[in-house]
Amino acid sequence: MKKFPRLTAAICTLLFVGMSSSIAPAIADESGSEHHDANISVQERALEQTLSSDAPIGTEHVVISQGHVDMGPKFVDGQWRLMLHDDHGQSPVWRHLSDVVLHGNDDAKLPVPDDPRYAFVHASAGDDVYVIPQTERSGVVWPGWNSQDPEVVSRLGEGMTLTLEKVEGPGQMSLYLENGNFSAPQVLWNSADTQAQDIWVDNNSHVHANWVFTKPGAYFVTVKAHGTLADGTKVSDTERLQFAVGNVLNPQELFTQAESEPAESSSPDDAQASSSPVAPQSASSAQAVSAQDSQSSGSSILPIALFAGVGVILVVLLYVFSRKSKRAQQEAQERLH
Repeated sequence: MKKFPRLTAAICTLLFVGMSSSIAPAIADESGSEHHDANISVQERALEQTLSSDAPIGTEHVVISQGHVDMGPKFVDGQWRLMLHDDHGQSPVWRHLSDVVLHGNDDAKLPVPDDPRYAFVHASAGDDVYVIPQTERSGVVWPGWNSQDPEVVSRLGEGMTLTLEKVEGPGQMSLYLENGNFSAPQVLWNSADTQAQDIWVDNNSHVHANWVFTKPGAYFVTVKAHGTLADGTKVSDTERLQFAVGNVLNPQELFTQAESEPAESSSPDDAQASSSPVAPQSASSAQAVSAQDSQSSGSSILPIALFAGVGVILVVLLYVFSRKSKRAQQEAQERLH
C-alpha cells in the first residue's frame, strides 16, 4: 500500500504541469492586452476615429497632396464598394477611387537605409525613394485604410481582406509597417511579388503604413476588398488607387491616362453582394482562421497528451504493483507449505 501515495503524488504533479501549461498562455495574453491599453501610444491615439453615417459622396475629380485619407468599404445603394474616406478638408467626404489622385510630391523623398532588412524596397542604400509615411508628415498625403463605416461595422463579420492584385507604374511599390521596436519591417505588399497578397483587416479598425515608390511617375494600384458579412453573404469589390509620385508630371493627367487605360471591369458578383449566403468565412480569411486554429489546437493538444501520458503511467504502475503483490502472495504460501 505504500506505492499508492507515491503514485498519487506523481499523477497530481503531472496534472498540475498539464493545467499550468495550458493556462499560462492565456494569462500572458490578458496581461499583455491590459499593458497595451494602459500605455497606448500617441500614434495609436491618432488612429482612433469614429466615422459618421452622414458623410456625403463627392462626385468631382480631386488631387490630394496632403492630409488624411483612408480607403475602405462602404455600402452604396445596398452594394459593397471600395471607396476613399477623405477628411483632409474641413468636412469628411466619401469618394470613388477613380475620382481621386493621391500626390506624393518631392517632399516625400527619403534615402534608403543602409540596412539589408530594407532590401524589399528594390533600391540601393542611399538612393532617394518616395515614402508616403506611416505617421503623418506636414505637406505629405497620409493614406491608410479602415473598416469603420457605420453600416459596414454593423453588417460585416469578423473582418475583411484587402488583396493587392496588380501594380502598374515606372518603378517598384511596397507597403510595410514599422513596429518601432527595432524589429524588421513587416512587408504587407510588394509589387515585385507576382502573387496576390492579402492584408487582413479587423472589423471597425483603422491602420496606416509606409508606401514606398522607387521612381517618380504614375502608379495604378489594383486592390480587391472582400469579406463575409455576419449573415454569411460574401461581398467583394475591385478598384484602383491612383498615385502621382514626384513632381515630374501634372497629377491631373492621371485622370486622362486612367480613362485611356481603364481598369479591368469587375464581374457582377465582384461588384456587389452575392444573393446566396454562404458559410461565414471567405477563402482569404480562411488562412487566418486556420492559423488561429493551429495555435489553439496546439495549446489543447498539450494537456490531452499529458493526460494520456498520465493514464499510461497509471496503468504501468498498477500493473507493476499487481505483479509484486501476486509474487508476495506466492512467496507467503510457499513459506506456509
